[in-house]
This record gives sequence, C-alpha cells and structure tokens, in this order.
Amino acid sequence: MSEIMAKTEEIMKKGKALGADEVIATTVFGEYRQLRFSNNQIDIGVAWDDYTTNVLLTWQKRVVATQIKNFQNITPTMEQLFKLAKASKENPMYGGVVQGKFKYAKPMADKSIRDVENPSEYIYEAIAAAQRKIGKNIDAGGILFTKYEQVFLVSSEGPEGQDERSAIELSIRAFAERDESGHGVECNSSLKGFNPARAGEKAGEIAKMAKNPKAGKTGKFDIIFEPLFWGSMLGAYGMMGSAFFVLTKMSVFADKMGQKVGPAIVTIRDNPGKYSVSNRVFDDEGAPVKETVFIDKGVLKTYFHNTSTAKLFKTQTTGHAGLVQPMPWSLEMDAGDMTKDEMFEDTKRGLYVTNTWYTRFQNYATGDFSTIPRDGIFLIENGEIKESWKEIRLSDNILNLLANIAGISKERMHVHWWGEADPPSLSPYVLARNIQITRPE
Repeated sequence: MSEIMAKTEEIMKKGKALGADEVIATTVFGEYRQLRFSNNQIDIGVAWDDYTTNVLLTWQKRVVATQIKNFQNITPTMEQLFKLAKASKENPMYGGVVQGKFKYAKPMADKSIRDVENPSEYIYEAIAAAQRKIGKNIDAGGILFTKYEQVFLVSSEGPEGQDERSAIELSIRAFAERDESGHGVECNSSLKGFNPARAGEKAGEIAKMAKNPKAGKTGKFDIIFEPLFWGSMLGAYGMMGSAFFVLTKMSVFADKMGQKVGPAIVTIRDNPGKYSVSNRVFDDEGAPVKETVFIDKGVLKTYFHNTSTAKLFKTQTTGHAGLVQPMPWSLEMDAGDMTKDEMFEDTKRGLYVTNTWYTRFQNYATGDFSTIPRDGIFLIENGEIKESWKEIRLSDNILNLLANIAGISKERMHVHWWGEADPPSLSPYVLARNIQITRPE
C-alpha cells in the first residue's frame, strides 16, 4: 500500500474510532497548469500541486463533510467534524453509502500531459489557426488548462481503490471586431488526438462569418445548434436527471419514468470513458462507474443515483455519487443520420447559433428557461446564411425543446467550457423546430 493510501486509510480509521457510522476518505494529489491569454499574448501562467483529502462522515443519519490539506491536523479536524455531526440534524433521505469490495477498470489517464514542456505552443497554434481564417488583425483570448490527478479512496464500508485522471482543455474566443466573435474549444483526456488548431479554426471561422451583425428579430424559428451550444443544453438535461433534483421538485423529469420525453432519434447517456476530461473508474462512494443510458430513443429510462437516492427509488446506485448529490459525469448524445449541410438545406427560415451564456430557469419544475446566444448568430433563409444577428434571447421550455428536435448530426464534438457547457459532453449539431426567440429587456 502506498504512503498516500496509508494516510488516507488513517483518516478513515480515525473517524470510525471516534464513533462514526460511516467514513469515506478520498485523497487527490493533483498537478495542474493554467495559462490565460488575451490580445493574442499569454498574460499569466501558473502551475501548482495540491494534496486534498475529502472526508464524508455520518453518524445516526447526520451527514457532514470536510477537507484536509496535505494531511495536516488530522486528529483535531476529525474530532471537530464528529462534533459537528453530533450537533447536526438528521437527514431523513440518507440511506447509507455503497458497501462491498469492487474490482475497478484500469485507470485511463495519460501521464504525458503532466510532462508537457511548453504548453504555450498549443495556445499560439490555436491563435495562428484563427488568424488564417480571419487575418492577422484579430484579438484572441482564452485559457489552456491541464490536470493530472492521482486519486486514493478508502471507505469504512469496503470500497478501496486508486485512480488516475487526466485532461487538457483549450478555450479560445476570437474577435474580428467588437460584435464579431467566435468561440472554439478543444478537450481531451490525452495528448493523442488533442488538436488546438481545430479550436482556433472554429473560433476564427465563426468570427469571420459574424460580420456587421444586426439586431435580431423576435418570433419562432427553426434553430441549428452548434455542439458547444448544445453541450450547455445537455448539461441542463443531465442536471435534471439527477435523482436529487427530482426529489426536490427541480426537474422536468419528475414522475416521467418510462414515458416518452423526446422523439425516437434522441438517446442520451452518461459515459465517463477514456476520451472524456471527466474520465474516472469510481464515484465518490467507491461504486464503479459505467455507461448509463438516461434517455433511450426518446424514453426516460433512469435517473442518476447514489446509494441513498437509489434506496428511496427502490433501485440500485448508478455510480453517480458526488459528495453532496448524484450527478452525471460526461454526457453523450447519440449521433444522428444528418450532416450539418443537410440541416441547413432543410431549414427554410431559421437561425444558426454557436454559443450561449446565462442560461436561467424561471421554473425548474416546468422547464421554462431562457438563455442568451452569443458569438456568431446567423439568420438562415432557404438553406443559406443571409445575415449576422446580435441581441437576442432564446426563451422557451426545455421539454418543448427536446420534443421539437428534428435532426441530429453524424458529427459530434467533445465540448467542455466552465462558463456554460458543464459537465463535459459529446455533443452533435442539433436541429429543433419552432423555438421562441425574444429580445433582451
């Protein structure tokens, strides 16, 4: 047993010795780098290592959690945590954590990510790609982030495992002029297949198309969603697929198990697989993760569960335990049979939207929401882009949006962006009919 695993087990045993019912200790040793750039130049670069142990402790259905940094002050921290548990109120929904020993899949991390000598080269490669699309006179900015984590989990209820997780992510926005911008992202768990030029080309291409935007009009439009935009929508569906949000009446999927919620072309699953920047082999309880079909051919098949919510729903955990609530790790929407060009050809009057922010729900239970498209927004008439728009808001219902999907592309992109597209997703282009567009007030 490694020294880190031994120290993690020490924390768990300390909690049990104090009288806790269950204790899970998870130590993450992370190596991180972040480079931020603007005006085509790197502004700041930072690199840091971090030892953090997340601790979950329960006593008589009281559930508390804390963090321990660098294995410092273990005894006083655990004593204080146990006192907090005894002073807390009982959680009537708590049903325990997963029990037993498990055999986990082999970790999927790429060790070469932590050994990159000059990550700034990726940024300049992306900027150069954007410039090839627009010209030298552009303003590009964004972030490059890398992580390599070693994870050590010990549970008093049996699970014990080690994992390694890696990711490299680039986000770039390119401006031709103030209101002429495009956004591209490139995400991967491995350096193999990571292509920063692809993100730069996407950002540059959209910014070039977004020349001289006009104030948009209101009404109902057919809409083609860029994968980055649709990734934000997938995140909203995934959040509402959490059994916690169903129990708290903050989900449109409450009481819809086994019912049709979208057309037959729609299948959404969670899969924190090898390619994903959220790759992992176990959840925060120590349950093995697996591919989980959430919506199958338009029919709601499951919620995302931890052990407690699974007991309330009289089912089994799906391996989606976070420390606080179950959550999806990495969403995938199955590919369709259309090309992007075919979507344009099929659109008589509509919009092509490439990115969004400020997605807000007026009513989580009913699904009424609005979001603000940004970067390139384009009016389509008879399959062709006629003009660039700005200053519109998409204001509709998220179930209505799902039900009105008329086309899904063969092409998919792995997207993640901290501003909106979270959790990560494998997202296609999506064509939806009769979606309401309003103007910001």
